Amino acid sequence: MPLKYNQSLLTQSVYQLTELQNKAQTLRDQGHDIINATIGDPKDNTPAHIRDALIQHIQNTPQSQYPVHIGCDRLRSAIAHWASRTLNVSLNPDDHILTCNGTKEAIFSLPMVLDKKSKPLVCIPSLSYPVYQMSAAYHGLNTYRLPLSQDHQFLPDLDQIPRDILNNTQLFWINSPHNPTTSIASKDYLKALIQLAETYDFLICSDECYNDLYETEPPPSILSFDSKHWVCFRSLSKRSHMTGYRSGAILSKNEDLIAYLKKIRSPMGVGTPSFIQEAAISAWNDDAHVDEHRIHYQKKRTKIKTVLTSAGLEIFGGNAGFYMWVKSPNHSTSHELSEWFLNQGVLVTPGTVFGDDGNPYIRLVYCLQDKTIDQLCEKITSGVAGLIKH
Repeated sequence: MPLKYNQSLLTQSVYQLTELQNKAQTLRDQGHDIINATIGDPKDNTPAHIRDALIQHIQNTPQSQYPVHIGCDRLRSAIAHWASRTLNVSLNPDDHILTCNGTKEAIFSLPMVLDKKSKPLVCIPSLSYPVYQMSAAYHGLNTYRLPLSQDHQFLPDLDQIPRDILNNTQLFWINSPHNPTTSIASKDYLKALIQLAETYDFLICSDECYNDLYETEPPPSILSFDSKHWVCFRSLSKRSHMTGYRSGAILSKNEDLIAYLKKIRSPMGVGTPSFIQEAAISAWNDDAHVDEHRIHYQKKRTKIKTVLTSAGLEIFGGNAGFYMWVKSPNHSTSHELSEWFLNQGVLVTPGTVFGDDGNPYIRLVYCLQDKTIDQLCEKITSGVAGLIKH
């Protein structure tokens, strides 16, 4: 009898963001001058003190030993001190914090600790990071798509969620600042969501990997609320330019949840290498490099916004993170607009990659080196005449 595989593997589409990377490489191999503005992978340097911490640990540790799978005491303490210093939030390093190999693997594995039979639903915004949905599917959970629209600032309308859905919801994903739209949930919005979670007994999963890259005021964080109905995912990938290091944190005041997450992570073999933990300690303990990144992204953001608006394009938000959520009065679909960008030599992500509600937008990434930003702006400017005549 042939092997039977997880049915979700047979029905899930290929990860479309990976397909876009393959497309960019294919076009370059064919000799095209293409700027890949599809992936949130910072191209500026990782700060020197973070790299030095990693190198020094390797040089000073000739023997390689298994790492602490939940994050060493010093790392979890550094994260707790960061939360206290920057958000005025008190977290116990032992009961409220553990580390992960970048938040993607933590997001994907979270459903493993929950009883899938009691509440079978995961609520996911209709435009969202694809891993939320893929995680639910591979773990045998059903998803309920929460419609998003510009009329509601690309946030789920909490008043419109049916009661039977809330009664059967186990996890509720929110990402603010939001990928791909850059929408920011207000403190009042988060408060209302927590009230729902406490009433209907579900867990809010708050993905906050872009919170440190804002324009003027820090976006509200779920960490500021005293509740056991949330779990927060924070990452060094964006704020510290450490995507390749794969280092993040899982935080919650729900001590039972943290205890069970600790329990499953040892047999999973996901302990972050000790030298990366040392680099992470250096990153969490320092705010200066994050301030510098914030200022630098603001300069990129301003330049990109100026060029896009001059081209007659419309931008939603764009005040945090490093994405632009863009539409055009001259193009009725995401595909048409992405093709226009591609004709200018810029590969962007059609909004429909994140869900049907992404039409007619595209997502443009600007975590690129300054010289590439200048080239990108030149390409867009050169295509303005074609855009207007389309």
